[in-house]
Order: sequence, then structure tokens, then C-alpha cells
Amino acid sequence: MSKSRFALLNNPNYTRLYLAGASSELGSFITETALMLLVFKLSDNDKSYLGLTRAVFLLFLTIGGILGGPIGNLKNRKHILIFCDVVRIPIVASLMFLQSPDAIVWMNGLIALFTGIFNPSRQAMINEIVPQQQIKKANALFGSTFATLHLVGPFVGAWIFAQTSRIHEIVAIDLFTYFIGIWFLSRLQYRPRPKMQELQLKFFDELAEGFHYLKKRIDLISMFLNNIIGGFIIGALIPLLLPFMQENLNAGEKEYGVILSIFGLGGIVGGWVSHRLSLHFKTGSVIVTSIVIEPFMMAWWILNSNLYVAYLIFFIWGVLVFTRIPTQLNHISETVPDSVLSQMFALLDLAFVVPNISSGILLTMIANDYSTYDVLKVSAIMFAILIWPRLFFKEMRSLYKSTAPRVERYSETK
Repeated sequence: MSKSRFALLNNPNYTRLYLAGASSELGSFITETALMLLVFKLSDNDKSYLGLTRAVFLLFLTIGGILGGPIGNLKNRKHILIFCDVVRIPIVASLMFLQSPDAIVWMNGLIALFTGIFNPSRQAMINEIVPQQQIKKANALFGSTFATLHLVGPFVGAWIFAQTSRIHEIVAIDLFTYFIGIWFLSRLQYRPRPKMQELQLKFFDELAEGFHYLKKRIDLISMFLNNIIGGFIIGALIPLLLPFMQENLNAGEKEYGVILSIFGLGGIVGGWVSHRLSLHFKTGSVIVTSIVIEPFMMAWWILNSNLYVAYLIFFIWGVLVFTRIPTQLNHISETVPDSVLSQMFALLDLAFVVPNISSGILLTMIANDYSTYDVLKVSAIMFAILIWPRLFFKEMRSLYKSTAPRVERYSETK
């Protein structure tokens, strides 16, 4: 991360939001990795439970995201963020006492519900507390930081679980990060952006307005389609990553944590790459180029049988994904008006997680009937077929050219 991006931390409001988000995300990454290992263990290595865990988590995350966009546009976002952190504390604490994989799956889903409500408001707040000319750097710093946490979190979670075979220490770390986040958020000096009374629409009116705006933007439709396709494919890859490594790479729980961390290491580089490319290329061209390369990476992953080569593949894949993610946020931040900004961020998450849920549900039905290799091989083929031909379609070309006009953004600079 460059010094110019760290200079954003001179903005006290952004610093508090940044540290609050970073602390809670670290705990979440540690816990999420350990919960997958715990559920797999308690279910006697039942692969269908991995799909169920992912599907339930993302289902509730999606519901939260749908609620979070309109709520964030109508209520004080600072209060929403604090409320979500407070509510998640007793839910996370309950994981210490649960021994049923079913109970853990559904409690994890409840945590995801409030995470989904939390995320759109946090993202939209960046556009309110950071001057417009620094929004790209702010998104890149968040993206790079979360990539760093993705490097540390899975490794710590997998290592602690491999050593202890229990969740107690991991939950304690997660709870501590929530308290840190609440402290920083409570000190944030935040004034909601001015709103005209006639813009205080009802809940479903807000959602309808977001969908109505999306239909007008063929470039955003293309970007959302990419998220839908990627979401479905990743929905198969992530739950089956652990059994694939055990069956095809002769790896265990620690190696599972290592490869997720290496993906995060690639993400750190990807955040830097996103920022550098944004200085020379249009956002749409970066997004399209990244998503076109990703099917190559999945095919390489499936065909590979060497653990160290697998580490390299996931590093490169992390670079691509974390180049694309902050660039997508920049594309929305630059071209979407305030009135539908929260909805676009929420719908962007929705476009990824709904197919992810569908894929996870499908895995609960077929994971034990087909080999892990065959399921992932078919997924890789689908990935290529659904991405590459669209390079010749109008919607993908529109995204690549990035012709949407920029919008003026109100920001709170105190």
C-alpha cells in the first residue's frame, strides 16, 4: 500500500471507520475458517454440510444486504454499524457451547444477517466522509487491508483449530475485535448527508428505485452478470476446497489455512495493482480483463496435483480478484448518484451471493454422489463458457469502454 493511501488516515473519521472495519473483519476471517473445519469434523467429514454451511451463511448475508441498502439510505449509518456489532456479540459467544453441526450452521447464518446489514452502510459511509478525489484511494486501502486480513485470518484460524480441535480461543478473539470496532465507531464524528424530505422513501420504494436505475445502465448490468457467474462458480469451489486438498493434494487443515492465506497475500498485491491500473486505465477495462483471466486460473487449479503449484495458483488468483473488487467499487463510486448508492452496493453483493447460495444448496444434494474433482471440473468448464463468449456482446463491450459520466459527490470532511 502506498504512502498516499496511508495519508488518508490523517482523516480521523476515515481512520476510525477503517480501524473498526479492519478489527471486526480480522475476527470474522479467523472464525469463518475455523467454523468450516469444525462443521466438517462434527459431521464426520460430510461434504454436503460444507455446502449447507456456505449456503446458509450467504442466504442470511444476502437478506441482510437487501435490508442494509435501504436502511442505510434512510437511517443514521453510524448507529446501524454500532447496532450490528452489538447484536453479533452474544450470537458469536454462543458458538462456544454448541456441539451440533446443524446448530452451528444456523447460528453462523444469524451472524451473517447482521454482517449483511452492516456492509452497505460501511461502504456508503466512505463516500460521505472522504473527499471525492480520494475515494479511489479509500476503496483501495480498504480492499488491500481486507486482503491482508485474509492473509492472516485463515492461517490463524486453521492453525489454532488444528492445535486445539475446538472453537473457544477463536471465539474469544472474535469477540475482542467486535468490542474494538464498537469503540472506534462510537468515537466517529459523523454527520449524515443532507436529505430532502421527499427523498425519504419507504423501504420497498428504495429497492425498486435501485433496480430501476440498474436497468438503465448496461455497463452495470454486465458487471453484475460477472458477479452472478463468479458467485455460482466460487460457491462450488470454496466449500469443496478442503476435501479437494485432502483428496488430490494430500494436504490437511493447516495447509487449508495456508492456501487461503496465500490467496490473501495475492489480494494485497491486487489492491496495489488496482490502484496503479486506475491511474492509467478505465475501470471497466480492468474489471473485464480480470474476470476473463479467472477461468484460466480455475482450470489450472483443477488440473494441478502439486501443493506448491496450488499455492502459486491461489496467489495469482488472489491478485486478480482483489484487483477486480476495489475497481468495481470505484466504478460505482464514480458513476452512481447518491440517491441509489447504497442500493448499488447492496445489489452488487446480492449479485454475488445469491448464485453462491444456489451453488451451496446444489452441493448439499450432490456433493456425496459425485467426486470432488468431477464437480469442480464441471464448474471450471461452466465458468469459461459463461464468461469468454460475452466478450463479443454489447453489455461486456460497454463495461470495457467505461463511458458512463462521473457524478459529483457530497462528502463530510470534518
